[in-house]
Amino acid sequence: MKFKFTLFMLAPLFFLSCSQEAVIEEDQPTANLFNAVNTGTQNTVNLYDDVLFAGQTIDVGVARVDLEDGIVFVSYETEGDWIIEETHLFVGQLADVPTNGGGNPKIGQFPFKDTHTGNTTLVSYDTGFTLVNGECLYVAAHAVVTNTVTGQSETAWFNGDPFGGNSWAMISHVCH
Repeated sequence: MKFKFTLFMLAPLFFLSCSQEAVIEEDQPTANLFNAVNTGTQNTVNLYDDVLFAGQTIDVGVARVDLEDGIVFVSYETEGDWIIEETHLFVGQLADVPTNGGGNPKIGQFPFKDTHTGNTTLVSYDTGFTLVNGECLYVAAHAVVTNTVTGQSETAWFNGDPFGGNSWAMISHVCH
């Protein structure tokens, strides 16, 4: 399994904090969201970001794993004509990922999940997980996305390593 380590300091980014069950939804461009809440100082490190693929091959945006003052945030952001209708997120140890007998992830049992209305293009989860230097965890980020022009609806995964089983699900190993 590949281990992707991306660690660099970003200019301060700011997400709104939520409880573990809550999500942040925003249907405005990301720059507007960050400018709107750019009022304080936080220590933010981008641990991992990659393409959010729909239908296995369609680049519909990006998913990011950020560490803000030691807490793991995972964000989904679509681009172009794509909006987010559902999200399912697992963050933790590989042995704890809910799977069926065939080894496929059971996204309905992922601990973070929600449906999104309107023209949602950005969803961010405050996972409540803390991560210190040298620690790692796994992230499986799934979404249902729809193209607002064509009406095409697809399942999407944060680009990573094949999960196993007989699906195209992906999981990423993220370390600080």
